[in-house]
Amino acid sequence: MGDMAVLRGFISLLLLVGSMTAGYGQSLQEVENAQAALIAAWEKTPLTMRRALFVAKKAQGFGQFEERSSNVFKAGEPLVAYAEPVGYGWKDVGNGMFEFGFAVDFLIKSPDGKILAGQQDFAKLAERSRTRNLEFMVTLTLNVTGAPPGDYVVEYKLRDIASDKSTILELPFKIGS
Repeated sequence: MGDMAVLRGFISLLLLVGSMTAGYGQSLQEVENAQAALIAAWEKTPLTMRRALFVAKKAQGFGQFEERSSNVFKAGEPLVAYAEPVGYGWKDVGNGMFEFGFAVDFLIKSPDGKILAGQQDFAKLAERSRTRNLEFMVTLTLNVTGAPPGDYVVEYKLRDIASDKSTILELPFKIGS
């Protein structure tokens, strides 16, 4: 069974456990045990994206996004991308706190892969929490002002700040005339 299948199985288990009541013999300890198993599977999972898409506006929180109806943008219109990473790490920063997040690079490419523009360390997105959060969303806004009409691909490379994991997500888009 692949790492993603194991992760999905543990998520299903947590959802099942969370939906049960005390009348079914569940306890906080059983939930904590399931959570520990999920964390163990998560740490073995390569960094990947559960979801990555263009959105109409910046998301207000995890899963709170409005998918954009098209990947065609007007000249000067910003590209707003939403992504839900899976498999990232957590760095213990003391006092019971964990830090997690990403350093982000980007490239703008032609559809055949020719690099047209880019920037390393375009953004650093990090959070701190007293728990190993499993829901983390990334919203990236990129302005491509001055790009001529045509087809392009934006490539974001997310580098985990708490491990050596990284992943690339590509989103094709078009600048209309």
